Amino acid sequence: MHFLRVALQISGLIVLFETGKWLSAALHLPISGGILGMGILFLLLLTGVVHDQLFAQGASILLKYLSFLFLPLSVSAIVLIPFMDLYGWKILVVLITSSFIGFVATAIPAMHVVRKGSASHDDDR
Repeated sequence: MHFLRVALQISGLIVLFETGKWLSAALHLPISGGILGMGILFLLLLTGVVHDQLFAQGASILLKYLSFLFLPLSVSAIVLIPFMDLYGWKILVVLITSSFIGFVATAIPAMHVVRKGSASHDDDR
């Protein structure tokens, strides 16, 4: 039963992703489908149409294996090897800077959510 629930949750996330891709292509938007899918999910969560527990276990599994999902990106960096002589240090600066910004942009909201969650649990006691 647990496997079926997680599979349905991940399928729902895939449907949101595909909907974002379709919207991006249909409306000729310069925004990726993944970003639009996340925006749709955000709006659904914000308006209360979808409760956060609906995708919690599936999203948790995806986050657990997130590094494996970025593997194709790492492998595709091999294509950049000829450019390393010309632009190597610039690419390195961009990669380090963008990684740092991504970590910070993820960590700050996550810390607020954890603090808010622990504060609400303290209130329950």
